[in-house]
Formats: sequence, C-alpha cells, structure tokens
Amino acid sequence: MDPSLLDTDIFSEVLKAKDAKVVRAAAEYRRQFGRYSVSTPTVTELVKGFQKQGREDRIQALLNGLTTEEVLSLDHGGRS
Repeated sequence: MDPSLLDTDIFSEVLKAKDAKVVRAAAEYRRQFGRYSVSTPTVTELVKGFQKQGREDRIQALLNGLTTEEVLSLDHGGRS
C-alpha cells in the first residue's frame, strides 16, 4: 500500500465508519502510515455539507479530529 491523498468521498466514508470493508482498510492505512492525508478543499467540502445539514456538532468533531491528520493546503509554489 502506498500513501494516498484521500478525496472527499473516500474520507467521508472513513468518517461515517458504516462499511466494514472501509473501516478495515482505513484502520490498516492508519496503522501503516499513522495518519490520513486530506486537502483543504476536502475539509471545506465536508464542512459545507455538515452546514447544509445543520450539524455544527459534526463540524466541530471533524475539526477536532483533523489535529492528528495531515491537511495539505493549496500552494501555488510562489509562482505568478
């Protein structure tokens, strides 16, 4: 298994933890790499989805949980 950047759909499934296959794969990934890697747009999409549902509790849980994950920001590399 190689390290991967999780997209919104996959990270959302990991957070839901409803599919046993996804739960097993996520646990193995975390065991091997120690954290998930997600992008800032993924976090933004999840927050917007929770806002639409009126789930401020889920937003706070997401943000608290991200302290142990790698969140990659957008960087244009200093080029203009």
